[in-house]
Amino acid sequence: MLVASQDFRWHDRGEGAVYVFGEDGYLTIDGSRGRARCSRRIENPIRRTEDAVSLKLRVALGKCYHILLFGADNRIGLDCRIDVDGRIQLNGERGTVDAGVSLTFHYGKPYTDPAIRPTYVVPSDEHCLTLSGFDFETGKFLFALDNSDPVEISGCIGSDIDEIRAIELATETVEAGSLIRLREYAEYRGDSISFRETFPLHWAPVSPPPDGMPDDNVCETVMRPVDYRWLETATKYGYVKVRIPPLRAGALEFEMKPSDAELESCLILEEYQGIIKYGNIQFGLLRGKIIICTAEGITEFDQTVEAANDRVYTFRVEWDMRSGAVRLLIDGEPMTHGGSDAFSFANFPDRGIDTITLHPGNVRARRSLMQKRQGVRKQDVPTSIVHWGAFRVYDLAGKQADSH
Repeated sequence: MLVASQDFRWHDRGEGAVYVFGEDGYLTIDGSRGRARCSRRIENPIRRTEDAVSLKLRVALGKCYHILLFGADNRIGLDCRIDVDGRIQLNGERGTVDAGVSLTFHYGKPYTDPAIRPTYVVPSDEHCLTLSGFDFETGKFLFALDNSDPVEISGCIGSDIDEIRAIELATETVEAGSLIRLREYAEYRGDSISFRETFPLHWAPVSPPPDGMPDDNVCETVMRPVDYRWLETATKYGYVKVRIPPLRAGALEFEMKPSDAELESCLILEEYQGIIKYGNIQFGLLRGKIIICTAEGITEFDQTVEAANDRVYTFRVEWDMRSGAVRLLIDGEPMTHGGSDAFSFANFPDRGIDTITLHPGNVRARRSLMQKRQGVRKQDVPTSIVHWGAFRVYDLAGKQADSH
């Protein structure tokens, strides 16, 4: 039974923005370090009046943001701009129209009112923006904020735009606090939802511990979505953790593409202990080879699996606490050691696997405080870029029961 899944259907243009999927149920887009330009393909392109798209989001007020709709050939058909006062303007080739609405904060207070505006940055309330009723012949469409009546907008969309294929969320300037938090993306056909995306799994990069604290050789990990398929992790030596329902018998499927096969690109399954490192099952690229860690240590396979840069690997790992067995398939082929496809847990869990940890990088990247005191020299270690995607988590307890 499928219990959790994650696809990364967005693409960042690589101007320095930072992303976190699933924190508090949001896709967080942070343009504090670089401009955010994050797009996704519309699953069912908008071509008729009954097609619509909506976004539930909040932003840090006092900054400018854009929601861009693209037609064919990546042409901008519509620019929904949120200005520094929270007002919404709709821009297109034919001109600009004020939507007549604005964002609020602290449960409905209008940010446009300077008399009540705080002297510090505030997040907006969570708003739902809906764009519907597109008539490309006349260039008209409907815009609605939250539960307000849709307003007909004309004089924006260019005459040569006849469909909407993609949407982009963007910050306008690079400054601290330029923040978009997307709760839900949805597409409609008439009154029915034809596609809906939410962010229930929190992919949390582990913050580098201060010198002298446990695991003080861990570095920062920065993430972004790439090519409408991948979660990219960029780190010298890092960890990203996501919690899943606890499973005594389960399976995980995912894809991984390392940019440098000489660097570590491992996945760890663990019963969360409140610590950063180690777990119950670990496998992937280590020291230029694809291995699995068992109770006996680092274990290689009977099969030869090439460790190659930019190769897409498809993994499926299964575990069963009743039998104590772990099984691993790479690109659909069962891995064996000494002729057996049953591997042991590296460390046996008590309650079940409840955490997925992504672990790329090089252990020599950051000197711990102890190493600094020992005079260990700093090494120049390249940043590890690894792409991860197509995560599927299954509960195999029913399958386990059927086998007895």
